[in-house]
Amino acid sequence: MNPRTNNKRMQKKYNIPVIGHFADKSIRFNSILEAERYTGIHYTLIFEACIGKLYKARNVYWEFEKGQHYIKYKSYYVRAAEKALEDREK
Repeated sequence: MNPRTNNKRMQKKYNIPVIGHFADKSIRFNSILEAERYTGIHYTLIFEACIGKLYKARNVYWEFEKGQHYIKYKSYYVRAAEKALEDREK
């Protein structure tokens, strides 16, 4: 891998615990990168599903393990959605 890819993968947002809700069970992973390694789903898809940008990634529902990071991203995207709705109304 090139250095830019390595730098992106080392960001803090990809190294926090996530929970994947599969059809028959839910599994906790220590990081998004670990989840990618075991499931084969690209790490950016998992991250976007966690923050609510995507509904699910490859038929798996993803969420951050509840914590400060989860609240930060969730509130950011809720504000962005509200702003987009206001802009559309104008």
